[in-house]
Amino acid sequence: MNSLKSLFLIDENITYLNHGSFGACPKPIFNGFIKWQYQLEKNPIQFLDNDLQKNIYNSQVALGEFINCSPDDIVFFQNPTTAINEVIRNLNLKPNDEILSSNHEYGAMDKAWEFISKKTGAKYKKVKLPYPIYSDDEFSTYFEKCITENTKIIFISHITSATGLVFPIKNIIDLARKKNIISIIDGAHVPGQIPLKINELNPDYYTGTCHKWLLCPKGTSFLFVNKKYQNSINPLIISWGYNNERVFHTKFQDEHLWQGTRDVSPFLTIPQAIDFRMTYDWGLVSEKCRNRIRLLSVELKDKFNLEFAFKENPEKWLAQMLSFQLPNPPSDIEKIKLLLSKQNITIPVFEWENKLFIRISLNGYNSENDIQKLIDLLPIIIKY
Repeated sequence: MNSLKSLFLIDENITYLNHGSFGACPKPIFNGFIKWQYQLEKNPIQFLDNDLQKNIYNSQVALGEFINCSPDDIVFFQNPTTAINEVIRNLNLKPNDEILSSNHEYGAMDKAWEFISKKTGAKYKKVKLPYPIYSDDEFSTYFEKCITENTKIIFISHITSATGLVFPIKNIIDLARKKNIISIIDGAHVPGQIPLKINELNPDYYTGTCHKWLLCPKGTSFLFVNKKYQNSINPLIISWGYNNERVFHTKFQDEHLWQGTRDVSPFLTIPQAIDFRMTYDWGLVSEKCRNRIRLLSVELKDKFNLEFAFKENPEKWLAQMLSFQLPNPPSDIEKIKLLLSKQNITIPVFEWENKLFIRISLNGYNSENDIQKLIDLLPIIIKY
């Protein structure tokens, strides 16, 4: 995959093993982004007043085909954090309503749920899943046991940020629908990393980024809302799309389109990003990365006896990210970060559940040398 690195803007002097945090945009897509910005500045009225709805809808059509849902069910956000905040503010939670989640969720989402729980009297329950997890059945059974008559919402990641696990969310969504519980899925890491078929999953709400694994510019994300909830969700920003007699495609989309003057150019790169994947056979690139991550989990287990948040079957739990537990105490975190920084290795080191972890994430620009550089440093890290 070395030849693919020239397609990216990443600094040649760093070993970048952290695609999962903010993604990386290839030069062709980034140049397309600049062209859209140029069109905006060249003729702002034409761009924003006359062409915006058409151009945005073209991106919704392209993305809908890519993630297998109707384009009319998609609206764009800068990030999933904002999208989930909107959903949360529209839920009409009451005292003692329960939001069931897991201890693997993204920290910003935890804070959002804690905020709304304090405001409404609802309860945010984080299921502490078994560590390590053995199987899909164990996961689903353990989760189901925590549902009560007060459970109104299930909020869960499709691929977790901290532990890098691909959760069996189809089972959870089906369980939620069976029990008349609203399902809200955080799929920030999914589009472009693993195939996504929203119509088959059939969640109530699903948010994902396009600026991570789909390789769009930063600030490109979406929210899918099941049709049965689209009339009851109001945008965070009330502006010109609200309560209009004339509707371009759907009332739901019109209300979300205009949120004051902003640069919508990132959203318009989605069709080009999907074309880029086809041109460079990025499905195969992702498959190679997934296979390398799974092999790496075996290698780290055999060489260093390192532990993961899953017990076995890496092909079930892993995609292009792998979090592994270090034997070091969490207090060593700054020393390890400094050591990695001195070696120009960019990779997250963090504390999770009172344990110290490193998370490696791979994409097409990574080489075997990148991975080996980290492996060579691990004996020193572990001895700290």
